Amino acid sequence: MKKIVLMMLVAMVPFLTMAQKRSKKGKNTKIEKVAESNASYEFMVIIGYEMMDKGPKHSGEAINSAELQMKKMMKSTGKTIINFDFGGIKNKSASNLMQAARGYRTMAAAVNGAANSGWEFVNSDVILSGTTKVHYYYMRKNK
Repeated sequence: MKKIVLMMLVAMVPFLTMAQKRSKKGKNTKIEKVAESNASYEFMVIIGYEMMDKGPKHSGEAINSAELQMKKMMKSTGKTIINFDFGGIKNKSASNLMQAARGYRTMAAAVNGAANSGWEFVNSDVILSGTTKVHYYYMRKNK
């Protein structure tokens, strides 16, 4: 019985290794190219990562955790990292906004900077994940 199991394992090794695709070293990776379209708008997403402070520990009386969490969400005391996603569009105004993103400290400053460049606010989402808030602001611009 052991010999049969051993023979089956040895016979299965070539079949299992053929299913794995080997990477070719030295080949250039594919770059996503955005073709010119007939759309009347360009779209952009402003993504802001806000790392919140954990806040002071309260001793003594018990504080409602839902109330404490709501206060954390309302008051921004952490660091914010802002990124502009143009979907592969490369132009002068996109590079200017990317450079200006380093100086923005709040999401409102980023939206105002984009509005000064002709972008119009469409929608937004805020996702809370642990001690990080992720802001998604969707913008559009007439071509």
